[in-house]
Parts: sequence; structure tokens; C-alpha cells
Amino acid sequence: MRLNRKQLDNLKAKYGVDRIWSFSRINTFSNCATEYQKHYLEHVKLDSGNVYTEFGTFSHNTIQSLIRDEIKYDEVFPKWQDEVGNWEVDPRSYQFDSDKIKTGYISNLNHYFKHTQVPVGSQFETEKPVLATIGANNKYVFVGYIDTQYVDEDGNLVLVDYKTSSRSSFSKAKLPEKSLQLMLYAIGKHQYSHIPYSKIRCMFDMMKYVTVHYRQENGKMNTSIQERAKWVAKMEKKLATKLKKLHYDQNQIDEMIQVAIMANNLDNMPQEVQEQFLIENYVIELDISEENCDRMAKVIEQKCDEIMDFEALSKEDQDSWLEINHPYNPNDYYDKKLCSWHTSPQFKEQEKTLDDILQPEMANDTEDDLFLSGLFTEDKELAGVFSE
Repeated sequence: MRLNRKQLDNLKAKYGVDRIWSFSRINTFSNCATEYQKHYLEHVKLDSGNVYTEFGTFSHNTIQSLIRDEIKYDEVFPKWQDEVGNWEVDPRSYQFDSDKIKTGYISNLNHYFKHTQVPVGSQFETEKPVLATIGANNKYVFVGYIDTQYVDEDGNLVLVDYKTSSRSSFSKAKLPEKSLQLMLYAIGKHQYSHIPYSKIRCMFDMMKYVTVHYRQENGKMNTSIQERAKWVAKMEKKLATKLKKLHYDQNQIDEMIQVAIMANNLDNMPQEVQEQFLIENYVIELDISEENCDRMAKVIEQKCDEIMDFEALSKEDQDSWLEINHPYNPNDYYDKKLCSWHTSPQFKEQEKTLDDILQPEMANDTEDDLFLSGLFTEDKELAGVFSE
């Protein structure tokens, strides 16, 4: 349930602040401060959607319908198919960069909605509002919404954030930054529900991936994280070894493995082989402790301070700061594909280069015009040297 404007205004009055923060505000500034300026300060109307946010919405809608008991487990995949089908026939829908990316992305999520495990617990809720204050004297007041929360069998409060992102964006180096929002929600639950940090669990459900548990030849179990649509193919060598031990010949092994890869399951394998593999949802669980949450709270406070310092600048000084600290980078995927400002018609019109202006006239250029254009080309090359 999203809080309405009146409820948010009541919170402002209660805490004596003029703003209720959302984590998306911080996230926007971190991703692209110019996008922040245009959206939050200049109130430029921008299209913030893209194919990944669209599919993220489809995924959340589907899994949360199951969590809320609006649909049964065997209705999950058909509901997901309906979402994808509506997207495919909508001429206004956002598109993937290539058919290869589209196929891999949708295939992985198809597998998720066919095979996802339902958490065991009670008191399930989705889009649950959570309030958190950061800094001394309630300096920054946040309201967020938890994808799913429930109480597990051990009495822990579990906060789940569903992600259709690539695993690489949640690497060990990037995880602290990615964890800020969930950690903020844990802080809020500790502050206002008085739940000990030791009884709060936070995890990302990485929907495109699966944890494969398999028995090694020494008898011990091991795990491997794989894309859902390719998990059997990635186990090819292990399957071949196990089939050889069962005395199948090479032709039989090749045929059985190819059938398994095509079906992306082990249903055609001998029972002895099937029993040596188990797949589960791949989740990344965070280390929730008072020390870690206090450290993350300071990081969030610093980010808010930086935003407030930026907002205090004049428009001219903001633009200068952005030019120095956050220049547009056409080689950055976010800037080029996802940023609502840098992908907007307004930006493209504003940033017409000298080459764009000269190009239509090039056929009628005089020697002096061409020489002038050449001078600018040399300047660009020189600028490249100094920027290295």
C-alpha cells in the first residue's frame, strides 16, 4: 500500500521536515546527477521507463500475486506468459537491444516462474511501507516499500527484494552499494518495530539464476550458480562423468545429454543421476548486524548531505559541478541506454554537435569551410591527449 500525499504530509509535520526521502532519489543521484537535476529540481517531464524496468514490473506483479494468494502456484507461469504476451503485441512497449538478449532474459524468467520455490513461513505481506530515520534528530526521514516480507519458521523477519538484474551487477565489490536500500529497510524495522537486528534477514532473490547443488565424485556436495535457462548445459561434463560410471557408452551419453540440454531438465536421466542434482532459487543474503547497519546509515547520510549541498548551489554552479563531476559518457551503459535525461529527445536536441550542424552542408563546403572543420577535428584529437 503506497502512502498518499496527505499521509506523507502528516509524516513531515510529525518529524518537522520538509521532505520525505525515497531511496530512488538517492539512486537517481548516484546513477546520474544530471538526471536528478532535471527530474527533481527542474521538473522536466522525462520518460523513466525502459525494457528492464518494464520486465521488473511484470516479474514483481507475478510473484507478488502468488505471495498474496491471488493466484495458485500452477497459475504463476500462465500469468507471467500473459504479461509477456501483452508486452509483445504492444507497439509502444520498450524493446531489448537485441533478439539474443531478449531470448536469454525471457528464457531465464520463464524457468523462474515454472520452478520458483515458495518461501515457508507466515504473515506474508507485499509492498509493505517502512519508515526509517537517518542522522541525528531525524535529519533525514525515509519511506520505502518492501517487495515481500514474512516471518520464517525460526521467527525471523525476512525482507525480500526481487531482482531481474545480472549477477555481475551484484558482485562482491558492488554488493555494499546495492545493499543500501535493503539495509535501510532493516534499520526502519529495527527502529519502529523494535525487532532486534539478529532477528532480521534481508535477501535478494536473483530471479534469472539458480543454485545447482550437485554431488561430487568424492561424495561431498558442491554448489554452482548458473543462468536458469542454461543450467543443464553447464553441468554437461559432470553429467557425462556420472553416466560413464553407470557404464553407458559414448553415443548413449551424448544423446541423453543433448535431450537433457534441450529440455533444460534431467527428467530423461537415470534416477541415480537425478538424485545427485538439486536446484533452488539463487538468493544473496546480507549480513545484518547493528555494526553493519550503523555503517550503512552513515553512508546514506553522506549521500543525502551531498545531494543537499548540490541543491544549495545556484543553477550555474550546479551545471559547472555536473560538467566536472558527472560528464555525459556515451560509453557508459546507464548514460546511453537507461538514463531518462540522456536518452530524452530534449537532451539529443540540446547536444547536437558541430559535426551534426556541418554535415548537411558538407556537400557545398568551400575550401575555407573544410579547413575550418579540419581545425576543429584537430582540436578534438588534442583534447583527447590531455584527457588521457
